[in-house]
Amino acid sequence: MNHKMDISISVAIPVYNGSEIMREAIESVLAQTYPASEIIVVDDGSTDDTRGICESFGPAVRHIYQENDKTFGAGARAHAIRESTGNWIALLDHDDLWDPFKLEKQVAAIALHPDAGAVFTRYRSVDEKGRPLVEDPLVSGELIRMEPRDAFHHLLHENFYCPSSALVRQDFIKNVGVCDPRLVGCADWDLWLSISRVLPILVVDEVLTNYRISSEQFCADKGKLARALQVTLEAQREHLHANCDDCTESFALGRAHVAHVYAVAARTHLDHFHKHALAGKPGEAFSSLRAAYQTSPGEVLRPRRLAAISKNGLVGTFKGLKDAVQ
Repeated sequence: MNHKMDISISVAIPVYNGSEIMREAIESVLAQTYPASEIIVVDDGSTDDTRGICESFGPAVRHIYQENDKTFGAGARAHAIRESTGNWIALLDHDDLWDPFKLEKQVAAIALHPDAGAVFTRYRSVDEKGRPLVEDPLVSGELIRMEPRDAFHHLLHENFYCPSSALVRQDFIKNVGVCDPRLVGCADWDLWLSISRVLPILVVDEVLTNYRISSEQFCADKGKLARALQVTLEAQREHLHANCDDCTESFALGRAHVAHVYAVAARTHLDHFHKHALAGKPGEAFSSLRAAYQTSPGEVLRPRRLAAISKNGLVGTFKGLKDAVQ
């Protein structure tokens, strides 16, 4: 494909102590068939060799250091966005990877629909070594366009797109500003929703992004994720269309999704409860049970879960007493 070079792309990469794996992410940018105009890495207070890895790429990579701001990379991403000079900004987490044709296919989509506010691709979930965790999603290979009203309803359901799949208009962000991630909950979802309220979004229906999942990610803590999603969703109330059945339905589906994430978080705490109870550690067990109830009371109070809690709680109590006597 040949495209006019008037579409300049800045790649914004936040990183915290992920220097070696970040090298793979940067290499996937440099391997693009449509070259990025700049790569900006914002180092969120790393103590490893992040600066050295960035400098090893020479002028191709711009390294910016900031003190860690406790926003799990969202603040560093916002910093990189503010520093970007391209008229489109591609987001890339330091541990994710792109197919070599990703940017080229997104640019081709923009050429067909220059009024779009964002272009996403489908993604696959991979482990820390890049191995697929599930089968790739079913895709059509086509370009999907959603008008603002429809895009907003679609995104109210849940956050369907990972940041590393996104290419967004720089002028939109320049006009609305970069939100403080500490105030908006899930910063990437908030951005997609903001764009979808006024501009069309495009989806290249191909798997062109590898989304790496590790235990250290913010989204691995389902409790924190659920709270962030809830903040973001509730903030959309003021933007719902008046007397709109689609808004009502989509918002309800969004709340159901948030409730599901809370339930998953509660089940994780319950797993810890059972583990500690059966090990005869009543203090740790009680803490986990309390955390589960605070996260999702309804999940804990399900009859089958209550039965298991009672049974393992008694077993753990007797084991603790037995160990104490011995």
